[in-house]
Amino acid sequence: MSEFHRISKWFTAGCLIVSMSAVPVFAAKTTPATDKNTNVPAVPRAIPDLIPYHKFDPPTSQAFDLKNLTISGDMRVRPEFRTNSGFGANSTGTPTKDNRFFTQQLIRLGFNYDISPDVAFFAQAQVANNFGDVAAGHPGINPNHSGTNLFLRQGFMLVRNFIAPNLTMKAGRQLMVWGNHRIFGHFDWNNVGFAFDGVTFRYNHSKVPVEFGWLVLAEGNCANQNSGGCGASPSGGGYGGDANLLFLRAPMKVAGVTIEPAWITEFGGVGGATANFGGGQQPNQTRHTTGARIATKKGIVDATAEGYYQFGHVGPAGGASKTDISAYAVHVDAGVTLPVPMQPRIGAEFNYASGDDSGTDGNANTFSQLFPTNHIHFGYMDLMSWQNMMTFGGNLQLRPTKDSHFEIAGHYMRLAEENDNWYGANQAVFKTTPAGNNEKSLGGEIDIVYTMFFQDNKVGWQIGAGHFFTGDYSSKNNLGTADQNWGYTQLWINF
Repeated sequence: MSEFHRISKWFTAGCLIVSMSAVPVFAAKTTPATDKNTNVPAVPRAIPDLIPYHKFDPPTSQAFDLKNLTISGDMRVRPEFRTNSGFGANSTGTPTKDNRFFTQQLIRLGFNYDISPDVAFFAQAQVANNFGDVAAGHPGINPNHSGTNLFLRQGFMLVRNFIAPNLTMKAGRQLMVWGNHRIFGHFDWNNVGFAFDGVTFRYNHSKVPVEFGWLVLAEGNCANQNSGGCGASPSGGGYGGDANLLFLRAPMKVAGVTIEPAWITEFGGVGGATANFGGGQQPNQTRHTTGARIATKKGIVDATAEGYYQFGHVGPAGGASKTDISAYAVHVDAGVTLPVPMQPRIGAEFNYASGDDSGTDGNANTFSQLFPTNHIHFGYMDLMSWQNMMTFGGNLQLRPTKDSHFEIAGHYMRLAEENDNWYGANQAVFKTTPAGNNEKSLGGEIDIVYTMFFQDNKVGWQIGAGHFFTGDYSSKNNLGTADQNWGYTQLWINF
């Protein structure tokens, strides 16, 4: 009992001291009201209580001003066809034409409200449909067979000068676009695209800005997550279903050269066994990616170099034996823009990404490209990603008019390791490499794309086509010998 009295005495004395010292500071405060019960939490809703709850009528805010609201939107419709998608054979070598024709449509509507010069609210809903893309067990109308047509593309709060001057915070669902989209991109060619949930920061230093943040890629151990809390996991709880990403980046310009060093750590992932060869996102992994992009333009010459190294470990769920990660990728391109009518640019590029020579040696050497906009790299036919590959490419770009663009490009494609698989632009396995393969030549691709903008850039029209010349890898492994054709046209309006 004496211990209780001693604690009570010191606690009471401390409260009196704090209360007396705080009186001048809080004398002007009116919340909670002094004529009402003050034995309530200071902020019951855990947010600034500018708009109180109403019993019947919906709340209104005197802070709302219509001139601070902007609405944006866009719509795209794209018919697309592809012949001999598997080069005339399926994954087991059975002959099949596998021709496809479908139409994609997306509609986006965004609402931005500037609460103050430093605080903004943005929400963007999207409706996406794939008409005609019917696969076994899928209705064919939903984007990527995701099970829903209407979803939140973006939804975040943006706070400038957050806590400290020049520090900006963005919290919520957001896009991540770095450099030339090789590691992070919006992937807008896809009918859904990439978006991330998390909190990101940027410190706007005058010479070396710093970006960092945490992104949630999947939250696999939380049931009923949309009903006000986290319920019991269907798999019994735990961390195995989560996938998270931490990053640090310092984009800067030095003597006219853009330098963008970065460190990315991806950990967690959906539980399950790890494949012998793995591209894309692996389960139960801790993968560190470090590297940089460097770009410059001097006169008529432009050049870009980008490279990354990955290390860490990946393994099956349950803490079984881990596989060490050691992978890398490099890209180099250069071009010359001639000072003549139509501004022709002649460019060349080289790409390499490591593959795995053995799926059972305890090492994972296949580079993971993370979350790129892959359609704009390695050929527009989407047959290649920055994984187990080596490509050489060249292109010619023209500006026939100030509102139009023409491009013709070619790529020669090879595997980096003949035992690893061929990975498509979605980073999934496009062709499984059979045992005993000795061929690396995948083939070549030629693309032609014409784009025209009109109505003050509010409308864009594009038409494109590609042809893939099948190489020895497919023909000698009984994976198909037919060339592949692809084409599309799309109309896009935005405001």
